[in-house]
Amino acid sequence: MEGKTMNKIKHITVAVSPELYRQTRHLAAEYDSTVTAIVAYLLERLPQALKAARFPVGGASAASKPTGPAQEAVISPQKPPTPH
Repeated sequence: MEGKTMNKIKHITVAVSPELYRQTRHLAAEYDSTVTAIVAYLLERLPQALKAARFPVGGASAASKPTGPAQEAVISPQKPPTPH
């Protein structure tokens, strides 16, 4: 197919707790989407989010460890795109 770019889709596996998986499926249903579409949406925005959060190069272990309770990530209320 000359002149057309064919994007290959890569599959990844992410291990999460059963509770996080349940919560994510519930969110996907709430937004009339899929877990895959939500994860892809977030991964596309991850580089900018890491810079904005000043995530340390080398990972969280490269920074000093927090002394207070862990803070949970906040997901933007924007609706992810629906899968094709």
